[in-house]
Amino acid sequence: MADVTLLFGIGATKAGTSWLQYYLDRHPEVHLWTHKELHYFDALDRGQVMEQIDGLCEKRMGLRAKMRQAEGAAREKLRFEVAEIDRYLGLLAQGVERPRAYVSFLKKGRKGARVVGDITPAYALLSEDRLRKMAGLGPVTKFIYLLRDPIDRLWSNIRMMAGWKGGSDKDIADRANWIFDRWTRGEERALAERCDYEGPLSRIRAAIPEGDRFLGFYEELFRAETVSRLCAFLGIKDHAAPLDTRVHQSAPIEMEPGRRAQAAKALAPQYDHVHRLMGRIPAGWHAAEVGV
Repeated sequence: MADVTLLFGIGATKAGTSWLQYYLDRHPEVHLWTHKELHYFDALDRGQVMEQIDGLCEKRMGLRAKMRQAEGAAREKLRFEVAEIDRYLGLLAQGVERPRAYVSFLKKGRKGARVVGDITPAYALLSEDRLRKMAGLGPVTKFIYLLRDPIDRLWSNIRMMAGWKGGSDKDIADRANWIFDRWTRGEERALAERCDYEGPLSRIRAAIPEGDRFLGFYEELFRAETVSRLCAFLGIKDHAAPLDTRVHQSAPIEMEPGRRAQAAKALAPQYDHVHRLMGRIPAGWHAAEVGV
């Protein structure tokens, strides 16, 4: 692996990782899997390999259905995506951790690319020990962790979840408010995990050497200077970025004032944690709203 930099994009959820994948996937020196979010290590650590396999099989069925309606280049693209799922299913189906097989999976098809990687936001929830093991998978292993204003990140995450079943704007808004209320009652454990910045930042700082971690802010991501820093961090050439493009935007639903006040109160400690661990809070965060 001496000729390859291994990249892990580990979050946070709804903090720009889809845009990061979109940009890096189009960089001539980077090779990423055609489908975002492998979930390899969290599936292993949480005993969710079968759930991951089930989800991939469902996705595969959807792609196969599209293939029957497609022709020409579109059909061949879908065929390739199905083949890539099959290739990953072969790795997961082994049922036990295979570090070398995993790295080989990432490298296949790289055609000389200097960086190969796996962008899975759920990796931010992994243990310090797991992150340290991931850091040891190659001579050069880099991690990117992006943060977003806690209130904005929460609401974007909720709107994404609310939109999974589709429906009208009102349907999505009603579901979003229902999910928010469940979160305030402690009934959305996975969502609550993703609201925490102190845990991931502390584990990343403990497990990963400073020179191998890029800690950035969503609010500063879509700038040429930030992209240049990312490229320098990865050891690749600066490459033009679609700074005005947003990927996987959630439905544009406003948070009601009462719920916003609840979120500000609940998430106030996260602003303190970021200020303490990062040394600053970027412009655009709602720090004043929570009294920080």
